[in-house]
Amino acid sequence: MIKWITKFKTIEHTTMSTLDVIQIMLRQRGIPSDVVEDIESEFQATIHKISNVLVFIMNRSRISSEKDIRSIVSIMDANGGTLSIVVVPVKPSETVRSLLRQYSDKIQLFHIGQLQFDITTHRKVPSHRILSTDEKKTFQEKFHIQTPATQMPLIDSQDPMALWIGAIPGDIVEVMRRSETAGGTPYYRFCVADVTL
Repeated sequence: MIKWITKFKTIEHTTMSTLDVIQIMLRQRGIPSDVVEDIESEFQATIHKISNVLVFIMNRSRISSEKDIRSIVSIMDANGGTLSIVVVPVKPSETVRSLLRQYSDKIQLFHIGQLQFDITTHRKVPSHRILSTDEKKTFQEKFHIQTPATQMPLIDSQDPMALWIGAIPGDIVEVMRRSETAGGTPYYRFCVADVTL
């Protein structure tokens, strides 16, 4: 049990609701999330395995070094995981975010405040989805896109909705914007590790 206390409530209470929200997020990605297995480790986190995803709910305030990131990847690999979701109580620094961009296909980092509810249910958030391989190919042929990174608008892999749907660099994300006059209009974004580069 986690006994770490934040300003407003204990992490123990937040952990339960956070895990519920993560299960909702994984179900929306098409990943079975009914079975949650606890993983024992000396790493300073409560670790759960849901299908092929390892969820690390950190017992300390933040990830502080590349050593922590390598430990997470090592634990994930040792337990047959293909993705790690890491939840931290303190927002990560830009240094940590830039380190994580190198691992954006294996690790997704969430601040605990981002997992308090299903963000897709908010009325101001347009629906996002990742195009399948066939849809991506058809889309690129239709619009004559040879190099999506230079010919399309971009979405950062650390964008809250990109994280939520599990977009990794190389994916094309369809954003369905709602309008009172035009109804729903699709917009497309190419996912990259870092939009600032």
